[in-house]
Amino acid sequence: MSLSILRGIISRLWLYSLHLLWPVSCEVCGRIGTALCDSCRHEMIRREAEASKARGFYKIFTDDIITRQLNNVTVYSALYHHDPSVKKVIHNFKEEGRRDMGRPLGVCMARAFGETEADYIIPAPLRMNSERKYNQTRELAEGMCDYWGVELLDVSERTRERPHQMMLGAFDRKNNIAPDDFRFTEDIRGLRVALVDDVCTTGYTLMAFAEACRLAGANVICAYTLSSSHL
Repeated sequence: MSLSILRGIISRLWLYSLHLLWPVSCEVCGRIGTALCDSCRHEMIRREAEASKARGFYKIFTDDIITRQLNNVTVYSALYHHDPSVKKVIHNFKEEGRRDMGRPLGVCMARAFGETEADYIIPAPLRMNSERKYNQTRELAEGMCDYWGVELLDVSERTRERPHQMMLGAFDRKNNIAPDDFRFTEDIRGLRVALVDDVCTTGYTLMAFAEACRLAGANVICAYTLSSSHL
């Protein structure tokens, strides 16, 4: 028996032993030892990439990444929100119920950003009593996690209802949100996390969200958004 075959047998026996102690298997194909095996993850990435090309919005992405330092967090954005093509895509995704656009857009985002140093991705939660039937930020984060192979942690929620930031001026936006507007349903102490939101305008929401994560004990590496808009 060759050494490579022996190593393969030992590796499979080791995975099986771990599976008996801590049962985990690929949600797609059932392979033991991992929540999502590499082959299934790459297949998901391929399908999302094909879906993005079929819809045509992959054309709006370039190599021009927008970087903004907002007090306590560095924010990377893939697109300029003022571009009419970008506005149309985001409007369809958020306001026209095109939930199916989320994961392919997330894959495009992750590809544009390159690698991430975070081990977990936390999407910003919806506003309380939002009329939207889905959290568009989670949809983006799922695509990013598919591409990077990191874990999604949808563990945040709002603690109070606030006026929508879009309806306020810059000064009022700053005073409209605070770190205690967020709480976490799971312990995130010591985790290396990146935050995700759809659009960064003044950045006050992301700054408050990042500070809330830090107060909860997480190590916030950075934040990612689909687009960036300067007031």
